[in-house]
Amino acid sequence: MRKLDPVRHEEKRLEILAAARRCFERSGLKGASISDICKEAGISPGHLYHYFDSKDAIVATLSQAWLARTRERFEQLSAPEGDVAALLAEEIGRLAPSGPNSGVEIVFEMLAESARNPAMAEVIQAHSRGLRAILADVLRKGQQRGAVDPGLDAEATAVVIIAIIDGLKAMPLRDPALDRGSAIGLLQQMVKDILDRR
Repeated sequence: MRKLDPVRHEEKRLEILAAARRCFERSGLKGASISDICKEAGISPGHLYHYFDSKDAIVATLSQAWLARTRERFEQLSAPEGDVAALLAEEIGRLAPSGPNSGVEIVFEMLAESARNPAMAEVIQAHSRGLRAILADVLRKGQQRGAVDPGLDAEATAVVIIAIIDGLKAMPLRDPALDRGSAIGLLQQMVKDILDRR
């Protein structure tokens, strides 16, 4: 039996994820099939199933990778010299990308699919729990340092921030001509006003 090369295995796994993301961006979550992903990655379905059990598993892995990158970025918000409110407000704009290949459409497809598909519902709910935990942790650390209003409920505030981020994601779909920059600037100021210690 051939010995597994862990480095090559991880490289191939990342190649499959990148191919899947391109397929999702091009054809949508429902439109991109396992066959499409295999063709994009240059592998057979049998080969793909050595790495992922299903398309839902690929989506879950992409979601987990996004959360890991987000957690890394948010670690800087806990730095003692950082202005938590200002940095968090800035990060909101980064978490709600727009324009071609932003992946915004995939988010809403996932939300719609989660109403019918229990596996997708778990991906969405796990993602929401993870993001809420990251945000609440940043807020609590900010409160401990005196940089965030101590009277705020960190969990509830995290939920509201996620709602703001989701709203920003919907803006380019609802009204492509809208000046998203000025809207983000206003929302960022509102977030700073809410978080800043009185």
